[in-house]
Amino acid sequence: MVVATLLTSQLSGSVRQTHPDGLKVFAARCPRIGMTEYRPIPEEHDDRHHAITGYAFDAGSGPHDPDEPIDERRQRRWAFGEDRGVFDGDDIVACGTHIEFTVRLRGEWLPMAGLSGVASPPERRHQGFVGELLEASLREYRERDWPIAALRPFKHDFYARYGWATGCRYRTATVDPAALSVARSATAGEFQRVEPGEYATLEPAYAAWLDGVNLATRRSADWWRDRVFQGYDTERFCYAWLHDGEPRGYLLYRIQDGDDGRCLVVDEMADTDHEAYLNLLRFCHNHASQVSTIELYGYDHDRLLDVVTDRDAIEVEVTAGKMVRIVDVPAALEAVPYPDVEDATLTIAVDDPHAPWNDATFAIEVAEGAATVTPTDADPDANVDIGTLSQLLVGYCSAERARRTGGLDVRSADAIDALAELFPKNEVFLPESF
Repeated sequence: MVVATLLTSQLSGSVRQTHPDGLKVFAARCPRIGMTEYRPIPEEHDDRHHAITGYAFDAGSGPHDPDEPIDERRQRRWAFGEDRGVFDGDDIVACGTHIEFTVRLRGEWLPMAGLSGVASPPERRHQGFVGELLEASLREYRERDWPIAALRPFKHDFYARYGWATGCRYRTATVDPAALSVARSATAGEFQRVEPGEYATLEPAYAAWLDGVNLATRRSADWWRDRVFQGYDTERFCYAWLHDGEPRGYLLYRIQDGDDGRCLVVDEMADTDHEAYLNLLRFCHNHASQVSTIELYGYDHDRLLDVVTDRDAIEVEVTAGKMVRIVDVPAALEAVPYPDVEDATLTIAVDDPHAPWNDATFAIEVAEGAATVTPTDADPDANVDIGTLSQLLVGYCSAERARRTGGLDVRSADAIDALAELFPKNEVFLPESF
């Protein structure tokens, strides 16, 4: 019998929690390699942990040198979250970091786990250790009442095998600076440099930009300073556009050298309205003498096609964004409101082999916009895999689209209508890098 104590931190401080059931099951499932243990990574294993993640995400630089000093800003950037490892004896065979976010879903703010830095040393790969880390992480998230989780995949198909599914799409617009000359007529207001400590001036524009968007986040002061303003290798510049003294938009950017010259990369561009958007484009155009390309990253830059007259000077690339996963079906479905549903009843059978508490049939009853979800032995109105249900919950796709793509099987027209009412499609964007 293995009973482990996990050190878990909350925003208000640190507490100790014991998770005996999940870890007992986890240890018992690994007879082929002996007993493995999922637990926090202690400080004395920091060098090994950094070596694993450094090699996983930057193999060209070779293994991490423990004697090489780490830049203070990068160290702060890595300081978020809690490190977990799967240990085979005293050796880390898989690792990951859990970061708690607060996200908005259908107007309700709820906790979400962000899983970051998942890695395994090259000599221990393809032995199932990362899968064990993912399953053990879900158990911990459930213990901590985090109903949903997200991650940035290194490979979509790998995480899809464990029930994760694409939760949003990103749009990257690449444009010739000269093509933004159409924004030169937007000359209202003024631009002002914003330092990390002045992040609060940006929050109203940030909130307006993501108003109504699912998975928008609340940011702490430390997150603004060490993740939003600080890129992986370089600090980002930030300018706000002010009108009548009020910030109505901002952009965070860096200038990057490439084979075809310099590129102004805008990692975040938030605006309250179209006028602000045009003025931010004007700011980008002002760099035409310094860069050969401008790259705008976000969820809404396809609108640039409606602004720029020289369409041949623009390329808009749509890519799959972060993946999402329901941790606990009843908790997740009960955590969100159903404002447009007065009364509904639906029974769904969920397929989730990696989280047995979800692998069941549930009765969903909605009354006055609130759901009650309970296990049932009744015949289901629909069958759905956990990844597709996660997409429906965050609004990534409609029920009809989920049915067409194969993750949802419904028994009647009434069932598809009920699912469409319960899970409407919505704009989804998770803006954080982790």
